[in-house]
Amino acid sequence: MTENPERSISDSLEVDQKLLPYMPFLLQDLWALGSSVDDILSAIRSLELPADQTRILDLGCGKGAVSVRIASQFGYNVVGIDAMEPFLVVAREKAADYKVSHRCQFINQDIVDYVLQEHEFDVVILAAVGALFGSITDTIAKLRTQVKSGGYILIDDGYLKNMDRLDRKGYEYCRNYDETIKELTAHGDRIIKEINTTEFSIRINAEYQKTIEKRGQELIKGHHELERDINDYIRLQAEECHIIDTLIEGMLWIVQKNR
Repeated sequence: MTENPERSISDSLEVDQKLLPYMPFLLQDLWALGSSVDDILSAIRSLELPADQTRILDLGCGKGAVSVRIASQFGYNVVGIDAMEPFLVVAREKAADYKVSHRCQFINQDIVDYVLQEHEFDVVILAAVGALFGSITDTIAKLRTQVKSGGYILIDDGYLKNMDRLDRKGYEYCRNYDETIKELTAHGDRIIKEINTTEFSIRINAEYQKTIEKRGQELIKGHHELERDINDYIRLQAEECHIIDTLIEGMLWIVQKNR
């Protein structure tokens, strides 16, 4: 079991643990929480998997934007895993709104713990989660245990544009394109599709920043004791957006597990 699940959540959301209880408020206007939903749907569509029989695992599903829309558009059965129960409440509500509650199961669990047991999904998705599993090679090793032979791994992440390493917390795992490809295929799997998500990332980052600034100032009015922490979070998110916009090439990869 994860020794400190709150640390795992805070690392994924890039926020101090002190602010975790307030994240549902700060992020209330965002459903997708940074993942490129339309590109993921396009990638899933290209696999041409059969409806009803296909099982999808969405690790770090957040509020269920990816899970619910996959179930709605393709008739697939989706299991979403996330450690933030308030996010899953929204996910279940959205599944009901889209009339796919029977196809969506949302489990409150740290994804690091969930992958300790092997599963046999047709597809596993890891979108906008970061380095919770370590290096890209380590991440692929974990994700491979979740899909059947010949199954698919979808990673919505990116690579460094003009450098080999980035010395910043949360980006230690990032590599240039060639090294990233080597790590993605280090276990003998093959990349069958790439979708560039840079334009989406730049657009969503701008919207994200406006949202957290607005909600952050609202939160400060009722919690003056958190003013410094909230402003620090807003500042760090602005820095984060700048890094992603200028140093990272957003990319969605489909990796097929070697039979």
